[in-house]
Amino acid sequence: MSKVLILTPFFLCVIFAFFVPFISSYDVNFTDLNSVKLEPSAVHLFGTDFLGRDFFTRCAYALRNSLFIAFCSSFLMIVFAISYALLMRSFLRHFFLSLLDAFLAFPSLLFMMFFQSFFKHSFLLMIIIIALGHFAIVAKLLDTEISKFKEKDFYKNAVVLGNTKMQILLYDVLPACVNLLLILFVLNIAHAISAEAVLSFFGLGLELNQASLGILLSEASRALFVGAWWLIILPVILLLSLSFPLILFAQLLQDKFGIKI
Repeated sequence: MSKVLILTPFFLCVIFAFFVPFISSYDVNFTDLNSVKLEPSAVHLFGTDFLGRDFFTRCAYALRNSLFIAFCSSFLMIVFAISYALLMRSFLRHFFLSLLDAFLAFPSLLFMMFFQSFFKHSFLLMIIIIALGHFAIVAKLLDTEISKFKEKDFYKNAVVLGNTKMQILLYDVLPACVNLLLILFVLNIAHAISAEAVLSFFGLGLELNQASLGILLSEASRALFVGAWWLIILPVILLLSLSFPLILFAQLLQDKFGIKI
């Protein structure tokens, strides 16, 4: 029950993101210059922004886009990490491990900002770059976990039975790493949400005509000077409501499975 309660803000944001666009009477990019910077009211529940766009609808679309990017990039990150770990175990492990350590020494945020600045902004590109920016630590942790399993009886028995190294990894070791991968998947959803917000905040995320939490926060930086408090507070609340419950949930999973990261 406690796990469900912890995730309540996150689930509410998900419901808000996926149902509001179907019931809202406002288009996400509809501008009304006669209704700029209106405070929250019965007509505009979250007020309006600098272009008179309904902020309630815009927040819903921002959540939807940010969640889509976060889930897809986190899943792709797991795929990259598993592939790299299997590659390291196949041949030239020390070389690929050294390459991984060198990659980990470079700040992931700078890596994402650097490559994102060279390409046209798009959902697919952002998903790939965020996944590449976070896969290294997951691959490192997965490799460490695989090394522990090599000393287990089931691994030695599989070797005695004539299974190849790749067969053992795919059918015995990786299934035993599911709990670790689940925790890392949840944590990286939160990290991906934050990464998208940072990239978009600095103009390296989605196009400006698309809504995301980072773009809303970027627009909120201008609201500081005009007293449009709802443009500042609401995006921050939504960002925290997505990230913190996932981090707490991942900590609960670590305690349940006895895994420390």
